[in-house]
Amino acid sequence: MNKNASLVLNVILLIAVAVLYFLHFSSGKSVAVETAAVDSTAAVRPPVLLPKEIKASKIAYVNTDVLNEKYQYVKDISDVAKSNLQTLEANYKRKATDMQNRYAEFQQKASQGLMSENQTKEAQEEIGKRREELEMMEAKQQQLMDQLQVENEKVQKNIMEYIKEYNKSSQYNYVLAFSDKIIGSVLLANDSLDITDEIVEGLNAQYRAKKGK
Repeated sequence: MNKNASLVLNVILLIAVAVLYFLHFSSGKSVAVETAAVDSTAAVRPPVLLPKEIKASKIAYVNTDVLNEKYQYVKDISDVAKSNLQTLEANYKRKATDMQNRYAEFQQKASQGLMSENQTKEAQEEIGKRREELEMMEAKQQQLMDQLQVENEKVQKNIMEYIKEYNKSSQYNYVLAFSDKIIGSVLLANDSLDITDEIVEGLNAQYRAKKGK
């Protein structure tokens, strides 16, 4: 390597060292500024208060699946509603089928010119009456559903009132509703907290007493 080349190389090395030196201290200064900014932000944050002391709570639950299955009031309502709706549905299907068959028969005769004007009018009136009967049965079905809703509200009221009375002596802070079939707010329940049988027994005793009056 000649003397000029060596001189050029030394100059390049000096420039590189100077650049690295500048970058090192300038980056350190930037980090220090950013850190200071973060620290100043943290300093103005409001203090986090300690949580207040919460007393231990007594918790129990009622399995609504078992309640619906064993509460006699619910069973009686369900049985009556099911029987009425099944009867109404069977009659509705039978009458609807009869009307469709009768209408098809009238259409066939009319297309063949086998019906007089009076017969056509009578057939139309007959179909109209059959249609009204079906509409009345539909209204009856809605009435049964509305009645069932009212009974369901009575069931819920009875359960809530009984649990309030029951809790006067048990003094639970919470009585939760739990279901094995429907995902709700309670996903897991310890069997030792289950008071369903006691609630069902008391509700059935009250229901038998009311029916006996």
